[in-house]
Amino acid sequence: MTTMATPEAEVEIDDALVRALLAEQHPDLALLPLGQRAEGWDNVTYRLGPALAVRLPRRELAARIAGTELDWLPIIGANWTFPAPVARRVGQPGQGYPWRWAVVPWIHGEVAFDAPFSVEGARDLGRALAQVHQSAPDDAPVNPFRSTSLSERTEIFTTRLQLVERDSDIVAEPLRAIFHSALGTPAAPRTWTHLDLHGENVLTAGGRLAGILDWGDAAVGSPATDLGQAAVLVGRSNVAPMVEAYAGSATVEAASFIASSAGRKHVRAEALHYAVTLAAMEDPRYRKPGLKALRDATRRSGGSVG
Repeated sequence: MTTMATPEAEVEIDDALVRALLAEQHPDLALLPLGQRAEGWDNVTYRLGPALAVRLPRRELAARIAGTELDWLPIIGANWTFPAPVARRVGQPGQGYPWRWAVVPWIHGEVAFDAPFSVEGARDLGRALAQVHQSAPDDAPVNPFRSTSLSERTEIFTTRLQLVERDSDIVAEPLRAIFHSALGTPAAPRTWTHLDLHGENVLTAGGRLAGILDWGDAAVGSPATDLGQAAVLVGRSNVAPMVEAYAGSATVEAASFIASSAGRKHVRAEALHYAVTLAAMEDPRYRKPGLKALRDATRRSGGSVG
């Protein structure tokens, strides 16, 4: 059907390995019970006791980008008012495991794929992203895939849209027109960004924001990238309140850009880019919300997404 499947793990991670690493490097935590295991594209996470979790990269690429979570997140997230998995301990390679790993706080909530946002939750997410979108230093990481401009990602967008059109009822041409309308417009300010705001990486509780996970892709980027992804996540009816809350809390530069015609076009284009990316995935948990956002975009006058 489509080409984007979950990558194979490059190392074996099991309960015995996690216990051995803890016993070797953090013995004061080694007797805490290991709980549920979650395996994503890049990491395996085990619950550790009632309040912690152990997070280990499952492939080399994930280990490389984990430096953002381990080295930068404690700095940029020091004053955030929303929960994020800022490392409490950093583990080193050992017991045959080749990469750094972390002990992080366990964040209670349900993944947004299963428990969607309420309108107040969408506002929570807007305010949280305003906290993230702060100026970054010159040595901040750059994501080679998502820190790039829309024009640099046009070929990827076109290829994935063709795949989705081939395998679904999506009509590509109006979506392509919306995306291309943002090209050549003024660029967004460059700030810290999350860059991967899908429904497995964001937690809710009672419809409100409970936490934002998985900061491995975080880097310098466009605020419009995060807001476009968030538009897909919260759903069409909640986009306006999310953006309104964001604008009320963001820096003057970011808020002015998002309020401008160019900013609105960038957010719509970024939403389409992310929706196409999700819709091109093999896993139906990602594919379904991507297709829904694309259908909403073609139905709504003006091409808004979400």
